[in-house]
Amino acid sequence: MFDFVRNNQKLMMFILLLFITPAFVLFGVDGFTSVNANSKAYAKVGDHLITPEEFDQIKRQRIEEARAQSGPNFDPKLFDSPDINRQLLDSLVTQYLFQKSMEKQYLTASDQALQEEIINTPLFQKDGKFDEELYVSQLAARGLTPLAHQANMRFNLARNQVLDPLLRANFFPASLVKSLDDVQLSGRVVQVKTLDLGPYLAKVSLSNEQIESFYKENQARFTNPQKADVEFVTLSAEDIKSRISVSDADVAQYYEQNKARFSSPEERKARHILLPAEKAGNTADELKAQADKVLAEVKASPAKFAELAKKYSVDTGSAPQGGDLGFFSKGAMVPAFDQAVFAMKKGDISGLVKSEFGYHIIELVDTRGGAVKSLDSVKAQIADEIKTQKATAQVADAQGRFSELVYEGGQSFDNVVKALGVKTVAFSGLTQVASGNAPAVLKDAKLLAEIFSEDSIKNRNNTKAVQVGDVLVSARITRYDAATPKPLAEVRGQIEARLKQDEAQKLALADAQATVARLNEAKPAAGAAELAGFGAAKTISALGSEGLLAPVAQAALNTAVSELPKATLVNVGAAGVAVAYVVSGAPSSEIRAKADPKVVGYYESLTSQAYQEALVLASRDALKKRVDVEVRKQF
Repeated sequence: MFDFVRNNQKLMMFILLLFITPAFVLFGVDGFTSVNANSKAYAKVGDHLITPEEFDQIKRQRIEEARAQSGPNFDPKLFDSPDINRQLLDSLVTQYLFQKSMEKQYLTASDQALQEEIINTPLFQKDGKFDEELYVSQLAARGLTPLAHQANMRFNLARNQVLDPLLRANFFPASLVKSLDDVQLSGRVVQVKTLDLGPYLAKVSLSNEQIESFYKENQARFTNPQKADVEFVTLSAEDIKSRISVSDADVAQYYEQNKARFSSPEERKARHILLPAEKAGNTADELKAQADKVLAEVKASPAKFAELAKKYSVDTGSAPQGGDLGFFSKGAMVPAFDQAVFAMKKGDISGLVKSEFGYHIIELVDTRGGAVKSLDSVKAQIADEIKTQKATAQVADAQGRFSELVYEGGQSFDNVVKALGVKTVAFSGLTQVASGNAPAVLKDAKLLAEIFSEDSIKNRNNTKAVQVGDVLVSARITRYDAATPKPLAEVRGQIEARLKQDEAQKLALADAQATVARLNEAKPAAGAAELAGFGAAKTISALGSEGLLAPVAQAALNTAVSELPKATLVNVGAAGVAVAYVVSGAPSSEIRAKADPKVVGYYESLTSQAYQEALVLASRDALKKRVDVEVRKQF
């Protein structure tokens, strides 16, 4: 899979542009319009302007997402093309089309629905249960924070209410599923030898001249960091939301338009007798007559339904249980069966119901659910959801105003405090290198760079507004201490350890290179004498690295099958140097057979999602009939 990503960066970049949701992490999709932006806007969707600033910000996010997925071989210049710019703008337009449709229908996703979606994702489960640590680590590996993922998922769930009819009416070609799955799940058989640095460290000796020379040449690295006392202001969607009021009329309208969300689904418990409608050696009329005969017997002795199901039903799954199908919701069964059972009353026995499986005789055993929660019981929830939507709509103007005010304020936040009701917060002893117990927003690298910029240090001006997670922040220095050099005596041990590590790494690297050259010349089979000291052969894939260090596993998976067997050198930092000898490839069928079916299913679902996103783009024409769209920028 890593090899595929590395060698098909343009394709992966297209897929990133196709998946239109991940870029909108801040406050939904209305968080970017700036004041007086109409004349410079790249496009207009309804009343929303897509500004150059928003376009550039989203593009930067896409580049970082692509970098995280593609690894060190990523080339950001791939994004510098008119085609990519057109695709990105097109994806933004599409996103806002869905947003406007959702707003008109008061569609959103509840906290409960969001929680269920996340905890039921196999990728975040350990031993069949949601694991918080695994959840955070899996998101981090994909360049996402929990907050960003939740924003994406909430939008997806709401959007799916618009798209559900379209997606249900289409299918994903099995041949394409197989081809993409084979790419994702193919593996490698690898043996690894790690050259620990310990023995090499013992061989290294350093002179005072080497240590002093390194200290002089790297003086900037051995300093007490610059330090500052700061004050800062923030603006978030929650700040805006807290000042929004919702009328009873708005709540009532929302309730009426979303009643289905506030009711438990109606479920029915039934049992059935399935009789064949097609059978070798019998005509259709004969089979119908036989089914009528069984129906008559059931009608004559309804108390014996379970007994007769065991005797006559050809449904091997339910017949041993007397035809019991348990509780199910509407749409769970084939249409003919579903229509019949949801038209029955408790205790009813149907006539013959024909489906593609044969003739059904149905008894409705019980019903439950279907009750709608009262308006009063969900009033607070609805008000909160409407406030969230309104905050999303207002945050764009507030952000623009915030940015202008902190700039106009010069060396003070008084104007932004008065205009927007935000509060100033003070913090002492902030450093750019290690922010320690500083508030989370002050640990952001972009904001720290602004705080410790020349203008901020010299003139004490407010920094420009910086987006940090889901808030907008500006800060200013109130007191500043410049960096000071540390004496050699204080850092001598640190330098000595670093130089010894470097020298040991060189020695280990030379031995590893010799091993790689020898193996690539001999190309031994697994278990050969040349592989003495190597670990046992392991089969790895995108689904599992079998305990191998990540750089080693990635190097092995990056090795093309056509080159095997092949040895590769991998620098694993403090752990030393590793030689990965990739013996052979492992077909995706073998990987699937050994892996957890839930995890395999998750990876397979990714390809289905890609196809569904293509259907999303295909639905734009219908949405454009309801929302005015004007694309002004031509790349």
